[in-house]
Amino acid sequence: MGSTDGMRRHASSASATPAILTSVQLHALFDILTHHETYAEVERFKHPSCIANYGYPFSRPDNDSDGDGDGSPLYAAGSSAPLLAGLLRRIVLPVPGVRDLPGEFWHVRFQGILTKLSEAELSESYDKGALGTRKTLATAASAIHEYVTRGILGGITRGPKRKLDGPYDRSKADDLVRAFEDVVHELVYGDLVDELFECATEKKSLEEHSPGLQAAVDYVIIHIAAFMHHVFVLSTEGPYLLKLVDSVHKLVPYTMLKQTLRIGNAGSMLNSVMKLLLAKMGVGAISNWVGLTTNADDGMNLLQRIIWLVLSWDSSEFRKSADKIEKAKGGPSKEQLAAIKRYVDKPRTEHDKVRQVSKDSPTSIIATILQDANPDLLKTLSETQHAQCHEYFSALVAIRDREAITRVLCRQNPDLFTQAIRDFVASFEPMIRAVHERVDLREHLSAAEGFLSDFISVSKGRKIPTESKTPTGRRSPTGRWTPTVFLTSTATDPSKPDVEIRPPSTEDYVGLLRRNRHLLYNWLHQVASQCPEIRDDFHDWAKKTVKIFGPSKQPSSTSAADIVCKEEESRVPESSASSTSSEKARRREGAAGALSSNLQALFASLPAATREDIIASVDAHANHLFSLEDLSLQRMQSVLDKIPADNTPAEGAATDNNEKQLPQAAAATVCGPGMFISRWQHLLDATLITPKAPDSTVRSGKDVKGALMQGKAVSTPAARDGSGGGWDIRGLMEMAERENPSPPRVEVVVETLGPAFRALVLDLLVMGHGERGS
Repeated sequence: MGSTDGMRRHASSASATPAILTSVQLHALFDILTHHETYAEVERFKHPSCIANYGYPFSRPDNDSDGDGDGSPLYAAGSSAPLLAGLLRRIVLPVPGVRDLPGEFWHVRFQGILTKLSEAELSESYDKGALGTRKTLATAASAIHEYVTRGILGGITRGPKRKLDGPYDRSKADDLVRAFEDVVHELVYGDLVDELFECATEKKSLEEHSPGLQAAVDYVIIHIAAFMHHVFVLSTEGPYLLKLVDSVHKLVPYTMLKQTLRIGNAGSMLNSVMKLLLAKMGVGAISNWVGLTTNADDGMNLLQRIIWLVLSWDSSEFRKSADKIEKAKGGPSKEQLAAIKRYVDKPRTEHDKVRQVSKDSPTSIIATILQDANPDLLKTLSETQHAQCHEYFSALVAIRDREAITRVLCRQNPDLFTQAIRDFVASFEPMIRAVHERVDLREHLSAAEGFLSDFISVSKGRKIPTESKTPTGRRSPTGRWTPTVFLTSTATDPSKPDVEIRPPSTEDYVGLLRRNRHLLYNWLHQVASQCPEIRDDFHDWAKKTVKIFGPSKQPSSTSAADIVCKEEESRVPESSASSTSSEKARRREGAAGALSSNLQALFASLPAATREDIIASVDAHANHLFSLEDLSLQRMQSVLDKIPADNTPAEGAATDNNEKQLPQAAAATVCGPGMFISRWQHLLDATLITPKAPDSTVRSGKDVKGALMQGKAVSTPAARDGSGGGWDIRGLMEMAERENPSPPRVEVVVETLGPAFRALVLDLLVMGHGERGS
């Protein structure tokens, strides 16, 4: 009887589940599907088959057998990564200069490099026990790309014309958000593209256009600053990335390049620069040139030598770590280390098999490797030896990664990297000649050099007197945590003054961008005013590009938006009518834009019981997005409250020192605004990491925050383990996470609608290009 009643209640609940989603639910569903599909496509690039089946402009590997016999490349009819392919084809490929690249650049040079890197099977974060550099950058790119993708698929909601010359309070976060939305709206539906190109031509600063554009620039600067802060300060790989940037910056021959740019003839100048950067002077190059040898190793050019040097410095540090473990007393046995070495050299199939066994057991990757090689090796392994084995394994795969990258970019024959650079320069040669004749490129090269030096200096933090050695904090009026003093660590060298290193804050990066934005405006003004043909080319491209987000992408008035709004109104109870629900509906009035009808159809095709589960996840995710929006707005206001008013003309070089940007004792914002930062961090947190002990549970990225791989050289005094030597990355991240709401579980949505959504975007973004990308 009870079982029958339960079945009746379930049937009644399922039949009551609506088949039409509200605008809030549609927006949340759209967000879930694009978020997961975008990152899934990024993950697929680890496999060569993804590149082969990417579609135009990358060709299929069976060209010779399936081609037309004329040597023309054959492209996959669909795409293994429709969202990425749609962005590349619709926005990137039509860019002036890029559109003139020969087909061989894409399906021979660039595709060849990507395929070789994929075949190299670079290491996984799971194996290394830490979030690597590639994982950090890939998740960041995915989190940003998904917003562009949603704009391409759904379009920008059209509203009344916005007046950018109206009042905007640049000290209020709400006004900055409104200004940015107004600017985007007028770019797509107004004449702002024309006005900005005209402004760049006639005036030295784009901000002279209108108060609305000034406020929108502030919005962009704060978000870029938050991104930079998260990458180089809050990210575990931040100190290492900064070290790479610093090393490359020191190796670039700026003085020689400036001298070369003094050559008056554009052709001679360009030829000299190419010789400086790409000429090879090895014995193999000479013997190949005179015909004594064929395809002999012809050495490296300057660009390749810079890459090789930076990666070699890295490899030497990892070799030191490996050698130290091999010589350690009481460390792992030679047999255990030899088994790890043999595993590193095994093919991808063996690595995938062992990794899967480790996840399913669950046992650590080291325990699984030793068990697979010889079970007796695992019996004598102590906890300390296990940790040493894992560090040894991490060092070996790190060395292998760098050797593989060097082999692909610097020692490949034929040299696809150098050929790709030559193709790229040849495609932009007409532009380079025009700019060189009318603009002093030395000035802008010096500006770029100065900006990078300023950026590196800011990112290394600043030394302050050790007045307060204990991290403290307070609650903000909103009840959220705000640090009063950044986590710092006292210098341990007694021969040096007692100072602390304060990590850079979001406000410091805002100051960096404000001080240097006039460099960009100056470049745009000089090119736009002195090179009208280049300006007109980019003007036409910009006009066509914004149409992608324009009226043709909007749903009809009867198909989606009106229906969901009416349905939403009917669901709001009388007692709660106006406040929260109506405000949320107003903030999501665009629903899923042009995809609203498609997503409604996908949802309506599901069984009623499945729709009920979907709605529960979608509602939870919708509330999560509102929480992230509110948090981002509060963080932006926090940044605005801590930086001085920006009344300096944008075209004038600021002379303020970095220390003047934020008072020493002021409360700094631990994490800047931007919903994409929270989404990015969630991708990192969800990354699977090998268990710490031989028999333990699989960890996630959240468990290893602040843990930098042993052997990685850093350019800042950031502590590896949160104790001594610099600021504590883990402590800073924990502060930031106290405010972050936990994302809900949406697996049921991805598993149920993910394949259908992928087929939908494949049809919308890719199939229309034809088999040959025409």
